[in-house]
Amino acid sequence: MRSGVVVLAGLMLAGCATPTPPASLGDTQAIIAPKVVFSVPSPAVLKQTANVTQSIVVHVRGQSFAVDVQIQLTPDELDLAAVDGFGRRGLTVIWKSDGVTAQPAPWLPKFIRPADILADIALVYWPNGALADSLAATGATVTESADSRKISANGKDVIVIEYGPGEGWSRSAKLRNLAFGYEIDIQSAEIAG
Repeated sequence: MRSGVVVLAGLMLAGCATPTPPASLGDTQAIIAPKVVFSVPSPAVLKQTANVTQSIVVHVRGQSFAVDVQIQLTPDELDLAAVDGFGRRGLTVIWKSDGVTAQPAPWLPKFIRPADILADIALVYWPNGALADSLAATGATVTESADSRKISANGKDVIVIEYGPGEGWSRSAKLRNLAFGYEIDIQSAEIAG
């Protein structure tokens, strides 16, 4: 989210909706729509430190799946831990300047790429300018209003994000990937310390 935000069981099915990524994709590159490769900007673009908890529900192919996520963020690093509805850790992702490392649970399908999860997180929470710069190379564009963000490619909206009340990490968001047919509902809160 993808994405971001992120999303284990749902991403398992959402991943089936996306094409098999070419082996040439880097560990911070994700296919967010047909022929649109998104290079996820570094967490440094946020210029912040945050500790965030999220409850995520993924809707894909008529099914819904819930996951809880904890994100710890500094300008130099993003750490993510995802737990499924049974309390099992499904995925740990650590993103530092030297690359992305991931520890998936043995039961997590191999096609789940950490880059897809990082992409969804960035599309929802990273600054508009950083997304626009990264998407420009693909010909895709990003537009933003007070309560929404749209990613468009070839004259069509491919991703629509709608925000609830609040600011930054402490608000709800709904990411709809129109190109690949899935939705992610995010309840997110920044927590102290």
